[in-house]
Amino acid sequence: MNLQLNSNTTFYLLLTLSITSFVVVVLFWGKIFRKGLLNLFSRTLILLLIQVLILVSVGVGINRSQGFYSSWTDLFGGTQDFTSAAISTDALSAITLKEITGAKKFGNSTIAIKQTIKGSMSGVSNIVYLLLPTSAAKEIKAGRVLNPNRFQIVEFLTGFPSKPEMWFKALSLQNDVATYNSTHRKAIIGVIPEINVAGQKDLECMNLPNGEPAAETWLTSDMKSFLDKKLGFTSNRWFAAGVSTGGWCAYMFAINHTEQFSGALSIAGYYRAALPLKDPIALQNKMIAKYNVTTMEAALQQKVPLYVTASLGDKYSIRETTRFLAKPHPNLEIKYHEIATGGHNPRVWKSSITPGLNWLASKAIN
Repeated sequence: MNLQLNSNTTFYLLLTLSITSFVVVVLFWGKIFRKGLLNLFSRTLILLLIQVLILVSVGVGINRSQGFYSSWTDLFGGTQDFTSAAISTDALSAITLKEITGAKKFGNSTIAIKQTIKGSMSGVSNIVYLLLPTSAAKEIKAGRVLNPNRFQIVEFLTGFPSKPEMWFKALSLQNDVATYNSTHRKAIIGVIPEINVAGQKDLECMNLPNGEPAAETWLTSDMKSFLDKKLGFTSNRWFAAGVSTGGWCAYMFAINHTEQFSGALSIAGYYRAALPLKDPIALQNKMIAKYNVTTMEAALQQKVPLYVTASLGDKYSIRETTRFLAKPHPNLEIKYHEIATGGHNPRVWKSSITPGLNWLASKAIN
């Protein structure tokens, strides 16, 4: 029996137990009832158990649809071990016919190839998706080499906690990319890596000390190696797009890795190194100094385009965004889009993807 977190068996088993236990208690409540403290305690436990089952069922259902956690280990804070299944980026080859055939298909326009890799520079082993237009897949099937000038590479970054699948399940990125590709000369090829590579430890896309996984290196240099090997050509400069924590990551990559990124799209993000408050103060201060965005921006040799989105109902993001926009940014070309209502959730973020991608096209990034 497959009782993985996101399996159909797990969800329907929990749902069945919830409904059955509720119905049984309703039908037989008169027979269950007795006078006395022991019976009162027993009935209370039964009601609590039913409520827990219902809450767990709802939680598993939401997780299946939104893509926050991929396994029980992931949910409870453990780190999944991908080492045995990972292929080193140095050993990767171009996309094969087998990979195209086995890819997840989104209609007739887009496919997603999933691969488990080990970054040769970071040492991180984890998963990454390659979102590919079917036009490119047909070229590969025909044995033709892809023309890098026909494609714009975009790296899509989730928040914390979340998984790459969130882009497909909650945000329907494949639909926005398909629409974009049908109306623009340069089609988007998406790279969607796991950004949370240390379980419940929030690395904020940075390289932390003390043996923590090198998230920044994994998401920049290793992703570049991965994509160039899979596509068979050296890709031009990328664009980074992220939601929530991924918005911070996208902004930071654009100003700190200008050799790889041309600009960024930040949806409900923030614009400073902000480790969780539970982390030691000394570590927080060290990362703030290491990832000093003012210094990074000052070192830019040309203006970097940045698309910023925030909702007035998203207290944290609108506060951070307002503070960011109030400061001078002479080396950034900022486009700000404000949403009138809505909190910090995918339903609000989704509306910003298409405008952000269209803005990307207007920048003619090379």
